[in-house]
Amino acid sequence: MIATPYRLDDLVAFPPGPSRERATWVYSALRFFLDMPPASRTEWLLQFTAEIDAHPRCYEIRAILYDFWSHHSYIRVISEAGLPNEAFLLGELLDRALRHLVPVDEVQGDLYVLLDSLNLCEADAQWVASLPDSLVAEWAGIFTPSHASVLVSSKLLALRVANVALARDFLALSDEESVAKSSFFSLPALVEHVARNPDDFPQWEARRDACEAQLREITQLIEERGSSANMIFRIRLLRSLLWRIQQVLNLERKDSESRKFAVSIVHGFATQRKIASVVSASTRRLARSVVEKTGRVGKHYIAKNHAEWKTMGWGAILAGVITCFTALFKYSISSLIHAPLLVAFGHSMNYTVSFLLMQAGGFLLASKMPAATAATLVDAMEDPEKDQMASLQAISQTQTLVTIGNLAGAILASIAVDRIWNAVAGHPFLTAEEAEHGIHMLFPLTSPTIPFAIVTGILLWLSSLATGWTANYVALTRMESAIAHSLRIRRRLGPERANAIAHWLKHHAAGSAGYIVLGFLLGSVPILVGLFGIPLEVRHVTLGAAGLAYAWDAARLTGELRGSDVFWSFVGVVLVGLCNILTSFVLSFLLAVRARDIGEAKARRFLKDVGRKLVSHPVTFLLPGFD
Repeated sequence: MIATPYRLDDLVAFPPGPSRERATWVYSALRFFLDMPPASRTEWLLQFTAEIDAHPRCYEIRAILYDFWSHHSYIRVISEAGLPNEAFLLGELLDRALRHLVPVDEVQGDLYVLLDSLNLCEADAQWVASLPDSLVAEWAGIFTPSHASVLVSSKLLALRVANVALARDFLALSDEESVAKSSFFSLPALVEHVARNPDDFPQWEARRDACEAQLREITQLIEERGSSANMIFRIRLLRSLLWRIQQVLNLERKDSESRKFAVSIVHGFATQRKIASVVSASTRRLARSVVEKTGRVGKHYIAKNHAEWKTMGWGAILAGVITCFTALFKYSISSLIHAPLLVAFGHSMNYTVSFLLMQAGGFLLASKMPAATAATLVDAMEDPEKDQMASLQAISQTQTLVTIGNLAGAILASIAVDRIWNAVAGHPFLTAEEAEHGIHMLFPLTSPTIPFAIVTGILLWLSSLATGWTANYVALTRMESAIAHSLRIRRRLGPERANAIAHWLKHHAAGSAGYIVLGFLLGSVPILVGLFGIPLEVRHVTLGAAGLAYAWDAARLTGELRGSDVFWSFVGVVLVGLCNILTSFVLSFLLAVRARDIGEAKARRFLKDVGRKLVSHPVTFLLPGFD
C-alpha cells in the first residue's frame, strides 16, 4: 500500500465551516491522485470511495466535501475555467504570463485558485472522461452545481457576453440601426429566464443562433475590410462564452450529461495558462489578411506584356541609379560619424529617403518584390483555374528582369559618379584601402557575405509584413473613405487635396510603410547587434553592387584591379541577390501557405513539380517565350 497524504479522520476533526486546514487536506488529496499515472488513478479512486462508504461517519464526510465544493467561488470555476479573463489580446497575454510568475495562496478559500494551481493537463481531462458510470454517479452529488450556482453563473456569463458584444467597435460593424435591436442586448434577461425555467430552453437556442449569425456577419465584414487580432480574439471569446452558457443551462435539464461538463472544466484549466494557443488562434486570421493585402501588392510586380516589361525595366534601372547615391552617402556617413547610434540613425535615414524616392517614382527594387510575389503565388495555388507553374514562371521572369535592371543601373551610375568625382577632386571617391575592402568583403568563399545576405533576406521579409499590416489597417479603418469625406479635412485643405491624400493613402501608404521599416532595419539592426559584440553587416544586392562599382573604379584608377577580384566579387553579388530573394520569398511563401490553409501536402507537390521543371527547362524561369 502507498502511504496517502490524507486521512478521513483528520477531515472530520477539523472545525466546522471553511478553514485553511480543510482546504489544505482537499488540495493534498487531489495532488496525490494527479501525481500518480492515469492508469492507476481509477483504481485508487475506487478504493478511496470505498473507504468513505465504510467509514462510520460516511454521511458527515460527504456533507463536508459537498459543503467545500459548494463554496461561492465554485461559481468562478463554472463561469471562468478555460475562458479568457480579458477582453483584449494583449491584456490576456499579460495575464497568462503573470500566472506563470506570480505565486498564489492555493488554500486562501478560493476554489478556482486551488484548482488552477494544480496545473491540470489534457491527460487529466481524458481520465475524467474515461471514468466508469458507477463511479461518476457516486461523486455526482458532490460536484454537480446547485441551482443557485447555475443561475448566477449563467447570468454572469451572459452579462460578460453583452459587455463585449455591445462595445463601440463591434456596434460599428453591425448593420443594426439601434443597439436595442442587437441579439446580445437582452441576452442576460433571457438567460436568467431560461435558468429559472429549464423547459424554455428552446428560447435560448433560438437566441444563441441569432447571436452566432451576427458574429458571422461581423466576421465576413472583417474579411472584406481587413482583420484585427483584437477583434478576432473577441469574436472567439464571444463564441466560447455562448458555448459555456449552453453547457451551464444544460445542467438544469433532465437529459443533461454532467460528465461532459466536468471534462470541459478540466480541459479549460489545462489550457487557460497556455500563451501560444491564444496567440495562434487570434493572429491566424490577421496573418491571412496581411498575406492577402501583400498579395494584392504583388500582382503589380508581375509583367504581363511587352509594355509592362519595358516600364518595369526602366523603373528597375532608375532604382539602381538612386541606389548609387545611397551607397555614396553610406560611405560618407561611415567616414564622418563614429558614434554608433548616430551612425545607425544616419544609415536608416539614408536608406529610407532612397526607398521613398523609389516609391514616389514608381521604381522597382528587386529585393522588395519576393515577399509580395510569394503571396500572389499562393493566391494562384488556392484558385484551381489558375496555372500555378505559369504564375511562378511569370514571377521569376519579372524578378530576373528587375534584378538585372537594378544591377545595371547601380553599377553604371556608380562608375559614372566616381569618374566625375575623380575629375573634380583629382582622386576616386574611395581610397585604395577602402576599395580593397569593398571588393574582398563580397568574396563568397573567404568572407561571411552569404550568412549576412541570408539575414538581410530575413529583414526584407519583415519589412513586407509591415507593408501587409499597413494595407490591412487602412482597409479595416476605411481610412481612405474617411479622409476623402471628412468635413474638417475638406474645409481646411479643400476637396481636391483631401481626395489626393486619400488616393495616395490607397496606393502608396502600405508600400511607403514597408520601405520605412526596411530602411530602419537595414540601417539600425547591424549597429545595434554589434553593440552586443555580434558581427553583422548588410548584404543587399543592389546596395552591394553600387558599393562594388565604386570599389572597382577606384582600384582600376589606381592600377590595382585584378581580373580574379572582379570575377569573385561579382559572383558574390550574384549570390547575395539569390540569398536575399530566396530567403524573403521562402519565408513569405511558408507564411502564406499556413495563413491560407493550403496544406503541406499540396505545397510539397507543387515544390516537386517546380523542381522537375527547373531541371528540364530552367530557362523558362528566366526569360519569357521559352515555354
